[in-house]
Amino acid sequence: MMRRLMLGAAVAWSVSSCVCEAKAAAHVEMLIGGSIDADTNDVVDQPLFVEFGEPHRIAHRARSNVLAWAPLVDQVARRFGVDQALLMAVIDVESGGNPSAVSLKGARGLMQLMPQTGRTQGANDLFDPYQNVVAGARLLDTLLATFGDVSLALAAYNAGEGAVRRHGGAIPPYAETQRYVRRVMERAAAYRR
Repeated sequence: MMRRLMLGAAVAWSVSSCVCEAKAAAHVEMLIGGSIDADTNDVVDQPLFVEFGEPHRIAHRARSNVLAWAPLVDQVARRFGVDQALLMAVIDVESGGNPSAVSLKGARGLMQLMPQTGRTQGANDLFDPYQNVVAGARLLDTLLATFGDVSLALAAYNAGEGAVRRHGGAIPPYAETQRYVRRVMERAAAYRR
């Protein structure tokens, strides 16, 4: 299980084996240690997860950014028959509502799609919010139909369909994926209120 540590924003770390990703102004998430099997893309060792910043203020700002996309998300949700709150929650967790977000792995836009995945889902510009949300909704709709369960569809969205299948149709035992599914489900419930 991944360990979590909350620290004030003023704390500085000098760790050579870390991966840092800015999530929002004054907020950084850092993974220390851990490793991934290059052949299977499976997590071999669980890293320590460190979060810098003020999570409540950051979460409120991210929610405001995501709510700004509600008209677009509502339109796309109706078009594909995907739960609007689920789409909002994915956007919240994936990009915090930032249409220009790029992950360390190269995922792009509001729903953080990899370029190949975006093309497969019909998007040629993942920084175009409409194309990104349509492609993400299409992918989620396919995963929901494939797995028949929201949690499994989210796990496949995060870790890939193959990872869910390799683990017997269950959420893979990757701390990142388990955390991702939990966060999206919590946020979806909040967006339904």
